[in-house]
Amino acid sequence: LLDKLLGKKSSLEDEYLDGLVQLGALVVRRPPRGVRLRTLAAAQQIDRVVRRHQAELQEIETQMEAEEARIMAEAEAEAAEKPELEALVRQNRAGILNIDRKITTLSKQLKAKRANFKYFVRQLEAQEAKVKKLEDDGRFEEAEAERAQLKRVRLDHMRQQSALQDLEEEIEAYLDSEGSAGEGMRAKLRLEEIEENERNRDKILNEVLGALDRQADTVEAKLKESQEALEDALAALGEEVYAARIRDPAYEQVYAVLDPIAAELAGK
Repeated sequence: LLDKLLGKKSSLEDEYLDGLVQLGALVVRRPPRGVRLRTLAAAQQIDRVVRRHQAELQEIETQMEAEEARIMAEAEAEAAEKPELEALVRQNRAGILNIDRKITTLSKQLKAKRANFKYFVRQLEAQEAKVKKLEDDGRFEEAEAERAQLKRVRLDHMRQQSALQDLEEEIEAYLDSEGSAGEGMRAKLRLEEIEENERNRDKILNEVLGALDRQADTVEAKLKESQEALEDALAALGEEVYAARIRDPAYEQVYAVLDPIAAELAGK
């Protein structure tokens, strides 16, 4: 009967199939004791796959929300910094001009290295996420190969971070020796960094969210496929339990729904 129901169905056949699926889902949640069911293991396995994909989607949604919140918090914090920085720049214009001429090359290098370092941060995060995804999917050989790439990315990240810190320390040491003018120049450099962040913030957020969206699309496709397989598996399990009339108060409530539908279908 189930093979026929999985083809073209009438509304009555839909009701019967829905009842079998409901019964199968109930059996997965509370299997009968001491009864060996041929179709139970397959239904349980597919149910676990569905739940894993649902958890993955929830994790991606949480990541997207966290990324948006992080970007918003960063923007608010930087906006709050600006008035004090702008005041320091106004108070030390002459000194800043003098220092600016002396460290023009270092300032340009600093901007370039900060932009480059942000790229390496995103690259590292993407590679870490890739390895985790492969491990979660049980694709351990691929994960091992990507982990080797992750080591290389981490080394690149560390080198870039070290070079940036060295340059920042060099500039900081010079500014410390310039008193209030140095403070003004430090404020100017920070303002330039904030303005650069403002220009790139939307682009970076869209890139991150776009990557997460594509990841979600892949998981959603897998989820849909596994949900369809689960419905078939639950219907098969429900049919097996219904045919055996296994005694259980919860099962019997579903039998009571299925019995009149089965009788009507048998009379057609």
